[in-house]
Amino acid sequence: MTPLLLVSVLISWFTGLALLRVVWPKNVPLFPYRFMLAPLALGVGAGLSATALFLWLVAFGPNRRGFMGAELALAVALGVLALRPARREMGEPYVNVSRAGLLWLIPVALALGVGCAVAAFVANSVALPHGGWDAWMDWNLRARLIFRGDGHWQDAFSELIPWSHPDYPWVVPASVVRAWTWAGGEHLSASALIAGLFTFGTVALAGTSLAVLRSSAQGALGALMLLGTPFFVLHGASQFADVPVGFFFLSSVVLLAIHQRYAERTHRFAVLAGLSAGMAAWTKNEGLLFFTCLIAAQIATAIIARTERKSLTRQLSAFLAGAFLPLLLVGYFKARFAPPNDLLSVDREDLRMWLTDPRRYAIVLRPFASHLLRFGDNGLISAPWLLVTYSLCVGLRASGRGWSWGFTIALALALMLAGHVLIFVGTTPDILPLLNTSVDRVLLQLWPSFLVLYFMAVRTPEELLAGPLPEAPVPGEVAKVG
Repeated sequence: MTPLLLVSVLISWFTGLALLRVVWPKNVPLFPYRFMLAPLALGVGAGLSATALFLWLVAFGPNRRGFMGAELALAVALGVLALRPARREMGEPYVNVSRAGLLWLIPVALALGVGCAVAAFVANSVALPHGGWDAWMDWNLRARLIFRGDGHWQDAFSELIPWSHPDYPWVVPASVVRAWTWAGGEHLSASALIAGLFTFGTVALAGTSLAVLRSSAQGALGALMLLGTPFFVLHGASQFADVPVGFFFLSSVVLLAIHQRYAERTHRFAVLAGLSAGMAAWTKNEGLLFFTCLIAAQIATAIIARTERKSLTRQLSAFLAGAFLPLLLVGYFKARFAPPNDLLSVDREDLRMWLTDPRRYAIVLRPFASHLLRFGDNGLISAPWLLVTYSLCVGLRASGRGWSWGFTIALALALMLAGHVLIFVGTTPDILPLLNTSVDRVLLQLWPSFLVLYFMAVRTPEELLAGPLPEAPVPGEVAKVG
């Protein structure tokens, strides 16, 4: 790994962090969310860098020095805007309520989990430096075709190579191309580095968001559960796009949770959630389904909760505003460069027959149910049964603020699963080969978001060991500890 690769990562991360600081509402305290911003900025920066590279290639072609200068100028400009003094209503210091006792064992276990996961990730990356099969066939192949193509970089999306899915979006291959551009050549470690950032950035985002939204011990448990899912870590090392798109799913979920806390003050968190959902669509085709399901879930929740139409309109308008640019780029890329998707290019009569055939639904639902029950490759006990057992031991949190967010996310994830079932049923005559290679990866994309939803719903270790704690305060308010 060359120092210039690390420089490229730092510039991307700084750009994402600066944008978050610029967009962050002036009347919301930043301090309680400081640890969460670091992993969140990794994904935002990667999405911005991929977008910048795409726009630069379309407008100016493969002028590498020009692109590097333009990206550096963008980072500096956002940094200057982020450093401008801004009044923020800090209110009283935020108190992260916690209890002493045996809870010190949780961060110790988390540290051991991080060490084991990093060792496993590095070992797999060394053994398979080019990644898994889809990385060879799709993501890294596309990056090489763009990087080596110079003036013919558009050939990376030729319909003459339909087996490589040239319609897949840009974030992952563009991140690799960008790293190579800064490093001055093709370095195998670049794709592994990007995969590692998304993998452990997802863990960090899940843990830090739960820490600020619930408690520090709850955040550590959420991160530990994600690290304790071997399939997540090993698949992250495969350099596929499933972990990166799962990162953007998770960031949308977390930002909507924060939006619910401050919806009466600002809708900027809905803008950021929309940006993240749009970046998911700019990462993998499943992101378009996620975006649609999240919109539908927000509308359904508002109807059930009898939310005022004006409030719903403002939230959705902010969400769509954040998603506008990445969705516009997805549409332009699909219309201008990408050939039709091979799985969705089916005859209408075949589609009608497949969607009305109950036997195909049975074929699809059986492996879905089987994979759900044994998901995670955890060895003695699968992750779902472990979570069920844990929730029976600690119980659910008292109902209160947060139920509408939880319902929205649960509904969105359920709609995602239903959408995937329909896609499997209606895209190919031979379902089983597609199911055998895809079901686990589809579930993995949703796994981090589900874990955050789960740990938001169950009681914290502090509540279990020391009795009920006060309701977690909105940052900027005083926690009443009696």
